[in-house]
Amino acid sequence: MAEEAKLWSSHLARLKDHHAPLHLLLRKLSQRRFVDFTGRTDIHLAEVKVEDDFIYGAHVSIIQLAARDLRLTFKAHFNLSEVETLTLRKNAGTRTNKELRRSTYDLFREYTNLVAGAMAKQFQGDGVLAGISLPLATSGFNEVIASDELLPHRLVDYWTIRGSDFEFICSIHLDILRPDVLEQLAHDEVSAEGEGDIELL
Repeated sequence: MAEEAKLWSSHLARLKDHHAPLHLLLRKLSQRRFVDFTGRTDIHLAEVKVEDDFIYGAHVSIIQLAARDLRLTFKAHFNLSEVETLTLRKNAGTRTNKELRRSTYDLFREYTNLVAGAMAKQFQGDGVLAGISLPLATSGFNEVIASDELLPHRLVDYWTIRGSDFEFICSIHLDILRPDVLEQLAHDEVSAEGEGDIELL
């Protein structure tokens, strides 16, 4: 494990290279929860052109899961103009930018909360109990403040969720505090529907 940790610190460590089933499962959860929440089925997942970029969108919604041996940060990065159709209502009239931002922030806060709940349920099934923070939506330009240091215990993943008239980017930073916890998170498929009770930190 010492050799693996050294390897992680030398380059961008991708989750798919160290735990492909978990990589696929987390992406699937993000897609399923989006379909369940919005009713939009015209979507597919795609790779991002530049991984580990500083800014993926002018806005971002963030939520964290915390367990004894891991920390997971899930983000949805978006531009208002690229997701505007997700909050359109019939005969609602023209919205101000402030109204558009407020409704879009509400949507993505709820979406990231649903995804985090599904992830926590999956982890719980493997004996890893994780609490969930409250979701936050803010300016994506705050991402510039964050360090781009490659942490030796961090695995990352980035992907695009795209529909016929919208798209946004999801990202995950998974900080492994005990290396063998990855072996505990051996998933093959998404568990049954229903998140159950989730602890809020």
